[in-house]
Amino acid sequence: MSAIDLFGLLVPITYLVMLAIERLIPARQFPDIPYWRLRGFCFLTVQGLLATLTPLLIPEAWLERHRLMDLTGLGVAAGAVLGYVVLSLVNYGWHRSAHTFPLMWRLFHQIHHSPQRMDMSGAALFHPLETVAFFAIASVVTTLVLGLDPVAAAATGYIAAFYGYFQHMNVRTPQWLGFIIQRPEAHCIHHQRDVHAYNYGDLPIWDMLLGTFRNPASFAGAVGFDKPATDRLGAMLGFADVNQPAAGQNNLGRRPNAIG
Repeated sequence: MSAIDLFGLLVPITYLVMLAIERLIPARQFPDIPYWRLRGFCFLTVQGLLATLTPLLIPEAWLERHRLMDLTGLGVAAGAVLGYVVLSLVNYGWHRSAHTFPLMWRLFHQIHHSPQRMDMSGAALFHPLETVAFFAIASVVTTLVLGLDPVAAAATGYIAAFYGYFQHMNVRTPQWLGFIIQRPEAHCIHHQRDVHAYNYGDLPIWDMLLGTFRNPASFAGAVGFDKPATDRLGAMLGFADVNQPAAGQNNLGRRPNAIG
């Protein structure tokens, strides 16, 4: 097994380990959702399939031939660190845009904010179109722009997956950790019902610099959409804005005065 394949295998293993941990020591109570864990596994499976199909749309060999920089000399460790820092900034821009522009919210991101739970089963719950966008952005940043070693690029992807999963875990974490990486309590603020704002970055430094940082000691509020919008999974997969008309035209699932 190659190192690249190993990083790919570590993603579902990490998901399962984190899922087991939060079941042993859950921190917050959320409403029960029928077949919730099954839904999480289904979306995780879709992510795995799309991870293998996306390179067919954007071949890595083409990206390598046209790379803007050649940072293969950094090696795996330094390349992965640099790759993740740069990717996290780009993802901040993508994420905040998905909360700002109604079309991006409807096509890509609203489904992730719809559940009334914040835990590992929702960590992989993304619209397939946004999942493809995530993989494409990561490939463009690590291979086309930075020109990283392929193993470093794979490591960057794993780090992004690790932190993406971690911030969704239903566990308690110390507040000081939120100044280093986004912790679950801070990400609950991002998913808070009728707000869906703040804490867009996996690395808090970007939220600190751009005025969207919140780091609560704990979280005990509600997340997701109100009913019936939260249950309209099929409609969201079909790109319908499930909060219309009750919430008004171009509703972004958050208060109008929240930072977008």
